[in-house]
Amino acid sequence: MKYPDDYINKIICGDCLDVMKGIPDKSIDLVLTDPPYGIERFKNVEKETSGCFAKRGTFKNASQWNNLKPDERHWQEIFRISKNQIIWGGNNFTLPNTEYFIIWDKKQAMPNFARCEYAWVSMGLKSPAKIFEYSINKVNHSERFHPTSKPVKLFKWIIKEYSKEIDIILDPFMGSGTTAVACKELGRRYIGIEISEKYCEIARKRLENIPERLF
Repeated sequence: MKYPDDYINKIICGDCLDVMKGIPDKSIDLVLTDPPYGIERFKNVEKETSGCFAKRGTFKNASQWNNLKPDERHWQEIFRISKNQIIWGGNNFTLPNTEYFIIWDKKQAMPNFARCEYAWVSMGLKSPAKIFEYSINKVNHSERFHPTSKPVKLFKWIIKEYSKEIDIILDPFMGSGTTAVACKELGRRYIGIEISEKYCEIARKRLENIPERLF
């Protein structure tokens, strides 16, 4: 693969640790990603759950992706190739100290589920902490392509708030493609990396349904 021709505006199926080795130092403006956290309740889940997600098998084989929590090698590569980073679930990883963060207020009414989620924001972005309010129910009933899917609306807001139109945005843990979808809808350049062939195909199909923007 040759950078940037074989990377930009592409979904690359592979191990992000291997793929990132082909990306030059500080050539990515923003890493925006939601990596596997190693969530305890998903570690041994292999069958479909009950309830509103059962028909779509939302948590089926959850351990396959949940156990791929990034280690120090991944963070070294991410910080090598990118100028700034926004990392969801940053409280689950060992990351540099920062004053900045994002909170997604899910408007979650059920007391036994998380009311919000946290994203670590790098100091270089120099942006005070922010809260984005968007009901998790809208995600569950219309945008659920992956067990930990984030709303496209949330990611579009982040991209507009924390990046410029000329920037290149990378998601090394692409999942079902939400970062790429948000970028394409905004006319931004993106690179998506995902180890699962299943989710690469889902991401590509989602992108095919978005018309090209005319400038």
